[in-house]
Amino acid sequence: MLFFLLVGAFVVDADIAMQKKTEVKMLLELANHHASFAVDPILKTEGVIDLIEVDAMQRFDRRMKENGGYVREQETFMPAANSVTTDPITFTRYYVDFRSWERDLQLRYQYNGEKFVIEQATPGGLRPKGGRLQITVVTDQGEELRLAPKTMVGPSHVVVAYVDERPFLPMLPAHSFPVVSVEEVKD
Repeated sequence: MLFFLLVGAFVVDADIAMQKKTEVKMLLELANHHASFAVDPILKTEGVIDLIEVDAMQRFDRRMKENGGYVREQETFMPAANSVTTDPITFTRYYVDFRSWERDLQLRYQYNGEKFVIEQATPGGLRPKGGRLQITVVTDQGEELRLAPKTMVGPSHVVVAYVDERPFLPMLPAHSFPVVSVEEVKD
């Protein structure tokens, strides 16, 4: 009987983790979409689509608060009582501007248990229809997680978050996973 309860706890815990991953992905996508409208109006009149990064982050923060109850403190989103996660979410952002979006780009991130940083940004070959974006996250245990590649179709705002969440039962393993949002800057 105890065995079946333990198996049931693992199943429920895994289901909760997947729901959290889906919810955090949706929150990032919505916030990043809103951020991608922070276009420089002067450059736009000259036919150049470029992001005003300070405005973009303010828009991003506003949506994270409105949709998920999260408040940013430096590179961490602190959850509210009604947020989908109970632990803070660390994140980084990277802007691929109008001069670089047709180049391949490899981004390598490192999570050390507290901080989540870009370790390396390596540009690659030119692709006239849009560069290929490859993201690798190195966890605090040294495991390399390669996320599915994405193709950029214009200047892009890239936000990668790392969720490191306690399980709902202390005997179960923690939930740790990266989430990525890539949004083309809107004109």
